[in-house]
Amino acid sequence: MTMQNELDQRTTGKNLLIWISALGGGFLLSFLGFGLLWSGISWAVQMVLALLFFTALSYGLSYWSSGAVLPAMLLVIGAMPLGLLMMQFRDTSGSHLLPILVVLSWLFGMLAGYFWGKWARRAQIAASQERASS
Repeated sequence: MTMQNELDQRTTGKNLLIWISALGGGFLLSFLGFGLLWSGISWAVQMVLALLFFTALSYGLSYWSSGAVLPAMLLVIGAMPLGLLMMQFRDTSGSHLLPILVVLSWLFGMLAGYFWGKWARRAQIAASQERASS
């Protein structure tokens, strides 16, 4: 096996692991959010927790994949089935507004984590290049 084939296999394996983590993580975090809805936790707490968890996962995926867009899209796709279902519920006043805001906090967390991870990765690369040139 040549060195290039081995490198290609490692890259393919890493990408596959990132993609599966994005799909599975998105589904599991949306499942957690759905469980928080059923447990009766207040809407504000649900939004904050979802924002933190989705930001952390999206940051990790973005940093690990060097800012690639596909893992971020797979994260959204993984969370979409339960997010769409959750938006069908009503809050105590009979409105769909709070479930929609919770799902939007998921999306905002994903976007924030994606751009934060992309920025952190670029800053790390720039710092390592600066150290190498010194």
